Amino acid sequence: MSVATLSRPDAEDIKVTDVRPDRELESCNHLLEDHDALERFYQDNGYILLRGVFDPAAVAEARDAMLKVAEKLGLARADDPEGKYIGGAFDGGMEESDLYSGIAAKLIEHPANLAVMEKVLGEPACAVPIVQYRTYPPNGPTTVVHQDGFYSPGIQDYKPVWITLTPCTREMGGLALAVGQNKRGFFHNTAKPAPYPIPRDAIPDDAWATTDYMPGDVLIVNPYTPHCGMPNHSDRLRISFDSRVQSASNPSAIAATVTAVTPDSITVDAGARGTITLKVDEGTFIRVLHPGKREPFEGFADYTRPGMRLVVVRDGDRAVMLRKASEG
Repeated sequence: MSVATLSRPDAEDIKVTDVRPDRELESCNHLLEDHDALERFYQDNGYILLRGVFDPAAVAEARDAMLKVAEKLGLARADDPEGKYIGGAFDGGMEESDLYSGIAAKLIEHPANLAVMEKVLGEPACAVPIVQYRTYPPNGPTTVVHQDGFYSPGIQDYKPVWITLTPCTREMGGLALAVGQNKRGFFHNTAKPAPYPIPRDAIPDDAWATTDYMPGDVLIVNPYTPHCGMPNHSDRLRISFDSRVQSASNPSAIAATVTAVTPDSITVDAGARGTITLKVDEGTFIRVLHPGKREPFEGFADYTRPGMRLVVVRDGDRAVMLRKASEG
């Protein structure tokens, strides 16, 4: 059955505890030098898994930087490369904290790692200025079953990237993907409130797969692929982040600073791309206050302020999406 959109007010929601990832994700390293074959695998299966392709020293540097944050939060020792949990309270809501600023961008923009991303995209790559960092303790948060593209309208030809910085076995709760389910549109149920949960029966039980991930591995997830983070049943933190990469020459999403706002327009300073003024309307996907919650168009000019750093996605002179930036 082809699913373009769902509106099922009485549907049972899928929960992470419903997911049984009995299948094993396949390595795509043998396809890395054949972009057409790699892209076919990506379109057919909804992911690319590359084993040990990121520079080890750069990965270790990113790991140590995240561990320093974990130590400030009382979650782990900064000198413990395994990230063993030491029992501190975890209040959540840290995924886009400024404490992590720059860690992901430095890792992805390492020359050897950008060369890998160029092979994945088939052209020079750059990062989309959206990053979520995760230092999730045992029995900590799990991400709901979702499709990234549903929450990022208008961004074309980007690839979501998930990276673990410490060994992440199944016990630790890495990502599980619904293989091959990227070709059926969006499953999110718009008849229910945000986050528009996916119905339990929309995804075949036998589609789910995962693996044991290691530092240096890179998992690229199709924006239409349903996925979730599994529960952490270990004694260590899951230290990972997810970002996105896009064309360097023709980026869909840009980081910009708000300079002026009217009830139906926004003007931003986009750096080398200059000053841009865009129309804003009820169809614009607005998340300028909180990256995970859509804000209403009504009152847009009251809560959007000059000086805000946003990710701007446009179609001509219209803003498709305005999102609080997380620049790496």
